[in-house]
Amino acid sequence: MTSKLKSTRLAGEVAVVTGAASGLDRGIALELAMNGATVACADLNDVENEKTVQLIKEVGGEAFAVHMNIGETESVKTAFKEIYDRTKKVSILINGAAVSRFTQMPECTDEEWNFVINVNLTGVFRTMREAYPYMKESGGGSIVNISSTSGKSGGSWSGAHYVAAKAGVIGLARYGAGMFCKDNIRCNAICPGVADTPLTSDANKDQTAAMLKKIPMGRMCTPEDVAGAVMFLVSDESKYVTGISIDVTGGRYIYNN
Repeated sequence: MTSKLKSTRLAGEVAVVTGAASGLDRGIALELAMNGATVACADLNDVENEKTVQLIKEVGGEAFAVHMNIGETESVKTAFKEIYDRTKKVSILINGAAVSRFTQMPECTDEEWNFVINVNLTGVFRTMREAYPYMKESGGGSIVNISSTSGKSGGSWSGAHYVAAKAGVIGLARYGAGMFCKDNIRCNAICPGVADTPLTSDANKDQTAAMLKKIPMGRMCTPEDVAGAVMFLVSDESKYVTGISIDVTGGRYIYNN
């Protein structure tokens, strides 16, 4: 098999990508591997997660699958121990796993609110908490939380629970930047705009079309778009960057519309 790796910029790094079974996070896992990192693909969908691993191996990258349900504390603890025991290192954490619900506040039940917050916000808290001692032992690294422009704008189509969680994910990145800096761990966030992924497949098609009209670049965000921003934040090119959020939107908010 001919290697299709792009570079060795991340050679020697061990990256954990949550949500790696699909969407933006599959693209991120592939990009990290194609630049030399060993990628632990973490997801609760074991079948699709293995497909991500195979995609990485087909281009000459290194990856393995680990079962992780970020909605459950013990699952996160067990997964990180498995990863560290196997690689003796955790230097990159990409918090991508999330769920999407479009129920608006008047119709949103407590049960649905708690479900979305538990996965999208508390799940990121869990992975950051469990990754921290391993990253510290590894000599530092980089955490990137995948948020959303909804977390800044208040959202025009997402539910209140999704908006609140994604705003909180930005806050966790800023918290982590200050708390972990002494241990050589940087922490940042990325806020993609509307993306063509399984998370948005159930969205109102008319609303999606209306949003596309407001994007100067005229298209949805792709996994490759987000993966490029991730590469910047986990590489030495951003070694003096921590506590920020990067919008990947195709110019969506240039005119504040």
